[in-house]
Amino acid sequence: MNSPRSRLVRLGLAAASILLMGAAPTLGQSLPVPCSAFARTGLGGWKVLAPVMLDIDGRLLGPMVGTTFSAGSMVNGISLGKILDRQCGNR
Repeated sequence: MNSPRSRLVRLGLAAASILLMGAAPTLGQSLPVPCSAFARTGLGGWKVLAPVMLDIDGRLLGPMVGTTFSAGSMVNGISLGKILDRQCGNR
């Protein structure tokens, strides 16, 4: 049978794992975007100017130089335009 001490240890491990999972970056907490690698297009989209690797919500995204993202488009389930709007603003 389980002793009260082993139950307490299991409870502590479960609590620690929940806290660690909650510490993972989310869409709102993603790493800073190197804004110099992107430029706003005339239609509200964004164009990739330089090689870049983005870690967004635990997923890696490496758009090719010259790629243009139209406003509202999604790339692998990531709304890159919204992230760029939030972090890089209207440049």
